[in-house]
Amino acid sequence: MTGNSVKSTEPNRSFQWGSGMEADSIRTLNLEDLKKSIQEMLQGRNLAEGVWIFGYGSLIWNPDIDFVESLSGTVTGYHRRLCLKSVVYRGTPEYHGLVFGLDHGSSCQGMAYRLDSEDLSTDLLKIWEREMFAETYIPTWVCVKTKLKDVSAITFVINTKHEHYMPDLDLEEVAERVVRAEGNCGTCHDYVKNTVKSLHQLGLRDPALEQLLTLIEYPQSLKNS
Repeated sequence: MTGNSVKSTEPNRSFQWGSGMEADSIRTLNLEDLKKSIQEMLQGRNLAEGVWIFGYGSLIWNPDIDFVESLSGTVTGYHRRLCLKSVVYRGTPEYHGLVFGLDHGSSCQGMAYRLDSEDLSTDLLKIWEREMFAETYIPTWVCVKTKLKDVSAITFVINTKHEHYMPDLDLEEVAERVVRAEGNCGTCHDYVKNTVKSLHQLGLRDPALEQLLTLIEYPQSLKNS
């Protein structure tokens, strides 16, 4: 394995992704649908060396899959944004949280993981159960530019037509959601802090997220600036 590794501040445990009553209440794809989606995504691709996955949120610090290579890199044309309502992982139906999506424009730094071709079906299905059970994302091939090479990877772009897409929140409302929301995977605040911390460990930056954390942890510093 190449590249840097990062660790979460949350317990290192495997989670049964896309499961439970909350997930079922918004589910749009069953197991067979997920498998079909994967097959369509891989159609015409050379799978001899496996498949790369680009992570920009919790996949950076909790990929929860086996991988044979990892590289930090940048995707152009999309940026990381807290724009997806979360009623399962980082919130509840009563008080939703916010999780990241890749939205159009600018660029995004994150981690690319190469999955071994031998376990590809199992690993990709686990990722699809995690990210795609409600079709809040659109799986998309992107070019990840790293210091060693460019790799073609699958990532998950926000589905702007989904009812859980929330593009018009101001910074203060986002901050309030991040502070208060908690779901099956923990608090929204830890989710954001883990992402910023992991980016820093990789020598990467996200000024917008850093501004958000500053507003949360030192609210007066922004008001007086």
